[in-house]
Amino acid sequence: MAARGKLTSEEVALAFLIGFGMLLMMLAGAVGVSLKDANPVVFGTLFGLGAAAFVMGIVFWLAFIRPWTQFDDINVPRDSGHHSHDEAH
Repeated sequence: MAARGKLTSEEVALAFLIGFGMLLMMLAGAVGVSLKDANPVVFGTLFGLGAAAFVMGIVFWLAFIRPWTQFDDINVPRDSGHHSHDEAH
C-alpha cells in the first residue's frame, strides 16, 4: 500500500476533536490549580468534558479510519520519482 500524503477531511475533524479535548483538560487543570478560589465542580466538569471529547475522538478514529488496515510495507522501497541511476547513458 502506498503512503498517503494528506489527511482526509474526516481525519482532520477527528484530530480537531481530540485536540479540543486535550485543550479543555489542560485549561481546566491549569486554571483550576492556579486560582485560589477555584470551584472544583466547574473545573472538574470542564476536565470531564475534555476527557470525554478526547476519548470520543479516539474511539471514532479507531471505528471510522481503522488505522490497523492502512500500513506501509517496509520491504518495498517507495518510488521517489528521481531516477538518477540510469542504466543506459
